[in-house]
Amino acid sequence: MLDHVTPGESIEPGQDQVAIVVALLLVGNGVSATELSSKVLALSSALQEPAAADALLTRVAELGLVRIARHAGEGRFFLTSLGQQHAQATLAGQPELVGGLAALEELRTDLLSTVAHELRTPLTAVRTSVGLLLDPTVEPNGALREQLLQSISQSAERMQRFITEILDLTRFRMGGVQLQLRRFNAGELAREVVDSVVQLLQSRRQPVELDLPPRPVWVYGDHRRLEHALTNLVSNAHKFSPEGSTISISVATAGADVTWTVTDRGVGIRPEDRPRLFERFYSSPTDAAGRHQGTGLGLPLALAVAQTHGGTIDVQSVEGQGSTFTLRVPAAGPPEEEEL
Repeated sequence: MLDHVTPGESIEPGQDQVAIVVALLLVGNGVSATELSSKVLALSSALQEPAAADALLTRVAELGLVRIARHAGEGRFFLTSLGQQHAQATLAGQPELVGGLAALEELRTDLLSTVAHELRTPLTAVRTSVGLLLDPTVEPNGALREQLLQSISQSAERMQRFITEILDLTRFRMGGVQLQLRRFNAGELAREVVDSVVQLLQSRRQPVELDLPPRPVWVYGDHRRLEHALTNLVSNAHKFSPEGSTISISVATAGADVTWTVTDRGVGIRPEDRPRLFERFYSSPTDAAGRHQGTGLGLPLALAVAQTHGGTIDVQSVEGQGSTFTLRVPAAGPPEEEEL
């Protein structure tokens, strides 16, 4: 039996396991905090006071287990499908799901925040450009019209790229990515990546040192996916390196593996960021210029590509001195069972 909770006092995290399950089971087709407290008299003294019941149900609503409909100052709480599943799982002997739900809610909040942040800027650019093109009081000349159309095109591409990355990462996590395997030169892939990002690097006067072996290094893999992964690593180095600093890219063999290594002279990785480095939607608070950074999808996607090939990404970093990311995959291709 849980300890008594006085009116207005919230239930402590370590106490609420039984109370949460009791509340979920009694919500039914809808209940107010007052009704719940009257129902639970014989089951849990922690919920006998309406204020305590309201505090618990509000906390449970934050986890997505119930939803709140407020009318005339009092809330009615309705069980969600997630809440029903949680109650059933808990009764089946899985009470540890409460902590997991908190992590899930944090991830969902991060996702919504990231989506809003990443789509707001290009959508604003599209609306502004379209507004000027449709405004009868504005007569854009040929050059301005071309500039507005270019802005719309670039913003649409940015939104499309963001959505594609989310869908790709979901497919990787669900094992639904079908690799298109072929034999190609790892050095040529690195050269193609440099060519594709040269304007981005020039925007901050960041020279590239490309170190390729004298002979071709052959690898059996998905060229497009690996190119995307390496591009993400170079883009990450660009964002977290100061203006004018050099970014180095090298290709080598390491036993049975082929490696692409990207080294920057940037801000490095803080110790507190290391455990979350490849976590979805997580990014370091600021880049080398002190700006908020990115979607938090580039590194997780790069790692997913490497792992799908049977490889990994190695990281070395010294805070304040720079970082080295090494994309490593088997030269002979992914294990046979992963050749989809």
